[in-house]
Amino acid sequence: MLYPEERQQAIAALVADRGRLAVTALAEEFGVTTETVRRDLAVLERAGMLRRVHGGAVPAGR
Repeated sequence: MLYPEERQQAIAALVADRGRLAVTALAEEFGVTTETVRRDLAVLERAGMLRRVHGGAVPAGR
């Protein structure tokens, strides 16, 4: 199990690498709830590391 900060870094790296990712896919990948993923995405969006879109996230530059 990852600490929240580790999971958030991994999510940011995956979004940067793969482009758009869905909340449900991230929840499955990390074995957490979709609510946890949404909280992580909110933290990462505030940090400017990605941009939230309906159902998931995309890299910040898009």
